[in-house]
Amino acid sequence: MEKDKEEQVNLVNGKVYKQAGVSPKVSKARYIQRYRNRLAMANAFSNCSGKIWCFVNINIDVEVISDTVQQLTLRPFFQDLEKTMYTTLVYAKCDEAERVELWDNMYHLYNTITEAWMIGDDFNVVLNDEKNIGGIPIQPQNVEDFAFSVNSCELEEIRFKGSPFTWWNGRAGDDCIFQRLDRMFINAPLQDWFNSLEVEHLARTGSDHAPLLCTYGEIDQNQEEIVKIKEGRFEEEPSPINRCALQKAQTEMKKYLHYEKGYWRHKFGLDWFVEGDRNTKFFHTVVKRRRKNLQIRKIQNSEGDWIETEDQIAAEAISFYENSSLRRI
Repeated sequence: MEKDKEEQVNLVNGKVYKQAGVSPKVSKARYIQRYRNRLAMANAFSNCSGKIWCFVNINIDVEVISDTVQQLTLRPFFQDLEKTMYTTLVYAKCDEAERVELWDNMYHLYNTITEAWMIGDDFNVVLNDEKNIGGIPIQPQNVEDFAFSVNSCELEEIRFKGSPFTWWNGRAGDDCIFQRLDRMFINAPLQDWFNSLEVEHLARTGSDHAPLLCTYGEIDQNQEEIVKIKEGRFEEEPSPINRCALQKAQTEMKKYLHYEKGYWRHKFGLDWFVEGDRNTKFFHTVVKRRRKNLQIRKIQNSEGDWIETEDQIAAEAISFYENSSLRRI
C-alpha cells in the first residue's frame, strides 16, 4: 500500500504543534472536522491547500464561492438581517511572482461581488514603506503590486489598535525583524452596515503572527431592521411562530437600547471631559447627533395650530417674544 508523507497536527495544552510522519493518505477534511468538534464549532471550512481554516460558531448557511491556494472566499447568509457578507481569508505566498495569482483572484472577486465584502489576514508583504524593524529594504515593486490591487478593488483598510507589527521572525538582536503583514479590508457596501469597524492586534501566542480580532461599533440600525423584518413576516402570516419570533426580536432590541443608553451616558459623562477637546471623529459624531436632536421640526402657535415650515416657526417665535416683552411693559 502506497504511503505519503503528511503533516500531522497535535493539540497539546491549548497549543498547536506540527510533526512530520508517514501514514496512509488521509483526507484533510478529517483533521479540520476533528478540531471543529474539539472547539464545539457549528461548521468548519478549509481551502484546497489545507492551509486556510475557517471555523463558524453559529449555525448559519455558508457557501464556498472561491477556493484557491492563497485564498478562501465564503458567502455566509445572516437570516435575521436577510443579508450576505462575503468573507475572503488570505494566506499569501512569500514569493512575489507567486502572489500575482492572488492579486488576480482578488480582482476577479471584486468584479463578481456586489454585496458586502471583507478580505484579509496574512498577505506576506507590507502595503507601504511604513516603519519596520530589521530585515532587508522593502522592494518598491512588491509594495506597488499590493497597493495597486487594493486600489483596483476599491477596498478600504480597517483601522487597527495594538502593536503596529503583526509578524516577528522569532529572533533577537540584529537578526530581529518586525513587520505588519496582516491586514483587513472592506468594500463600500460593508461600510454602510456599521458605524465603525476596528481590528485589534492580539498578543502572539503559539504563532509568529498576531491574531486579528475584528470588532464593530453601533449596530442599532441593524437591530431595527431585524424587528421590521419580523414585523413584516408576522403581518403576512400572523402565526404563533412568527409572533414568538417578533417578540424575541423586540426583546433583543430593548436589551440593546438599554446597554447603549448606559454606554452613551458613560461616554458623555466621562470621555467628554477627558477627550472632548480633541478633534476626533467620534466626538464630531456626538456633536452632530446632539444638534440633530435639538432641531425644532414643528411648534404650536398661540391659536393652537401646528406649524412646520421654517418661516412660520421663525415668525411665531418672534411674535411670542415680542408679545412677552409688551406684557412686561
